[in-house]
Amino acid sequence: MTERAAVLLPLVLVAALAAISCGGGGVSVSSSVAELTNPFLGPEHSDWLVGAISRLATAQEIQQYLALKDDQQAAAFIEAFWAHRGNPVREAFDSRSAEADRLYSEAGFGGHRTDRGVLFVLYGVPAKVDFEVSPVSGGPPIEVWTYGAHAPSGLDGKRPNSLYRFIKRGDLTVLYFPGAGSQPMIPQIEPPNRP
Repeated sequence: MTERAAVLLPLVLVAALAAISCGGGGVSVSSSVAELTNPFLGPEHSDWLVGAISRLATAQEIQQYLALKDDQQAAAFIEAFWAHRGNPVREAFDSRSAEADRLYSEAGFGGHRTDRGVLFVLYGVPAKVDFEVSPVSGGPPIEVWTYGAHAPSGLDGKRPNSLYRFIKRGDLTVLYFPGAGSQPMIPQIEPPNRP
């Protein structure tokens, strides 16, 4: 094990334990922060997959990236990843990520890696943002994003759900599903199945 991996491995294990302790609540998370972090890479590249990137990458690309052993391989992989998707997608991604960082950074996470930020990066500005009364007396209000039934496809090639709800849990605003509980969905949001 390299020195860098020896230092990062405990951090990855802590993240994995934190993800496990958040509980399920019936909401499926495809990959945790720990599962998308490559401990063999330096800080600039180790968590590159965390956030909206994991929604753009194929399962095969995720496996390939996690198998990389040095930063030069990672840099080459990232360039090939964006070359495959084209300049307009990369420019939109970079622009929206910067704006998400400005608007949604919280609890030590860059905005492009928070639940609201991931949706913003993938689908852009919602058609409407509103608030609902908390389902718990004295609890935080629920933030509601509406994209509408006819919203265009996002950077991931999928159309957003018509509606997303968020609630503040501690220092982090997370997706909220009534009756299912809420937990941080970073880095990957799995929206409920459409009927």
